[in-house]
Amino acid sequence: MRADKRFYDLSMSRGERSRLFAYMVVALCGAIVGYAVVLRLSLGFSVINGLSGYDIWMIVAAAIGSMAGLYLAGDRFGQPGWAGLRRAMLATIWVSFVGSVIGGSLMLPFYGTMFGPFTLLVTLASSPLLALLWVLNLMGAHSLLNHWRRERDTIFTAFEDGRIESYRSR
Repeated sequence: MRADKRFYDLSMSRGERSRLFAYMVVALCGAIVGYAVVLRLSLGFSVINGLSGYDIWMIVAAAIGSMAGLYLAGDRFGQPGWAGLRRAMLATIWVSFVGSVIGGSLMLPFYGTMFGPFTLLVTLASSPLLALLWVLNLMGAHSLLNHWRRERDTIFTAFEDGRIESYRSR
């Protein structure tokens, strides 16, 4: 295997790489939103005193919760057309709620489960730019998952000349 292909190929098709990238981007943005929540709860002292181990865990839990919310959204993201875009817009609310419940449960069981969605709502309402970043991030994930879904749908179709190939052979 050539050295220049070793790091980015990973024996995955373009659609699979776009799905992986969608999850990574959502996790990164979830971590950014989690950091905003940490700043809100610590009244900004985390910037002055540095992040504690628990603050870092809250950021990691927010990233895990956002990825889990995207995963549990299932087929709501990546559908083609205007109907798919409408489903993705509605799923943004669902992913935010489910991801904040999961992230809040990881941060602080029971108490975080109740106040995770509330804290996310307050944070996004007080910072419209962060809310816009979150929504646009999920719409970007919708676009990436659309590419993956189109590839997945064409895996079992024959080409016009009758031959059948998979995406991996390209």
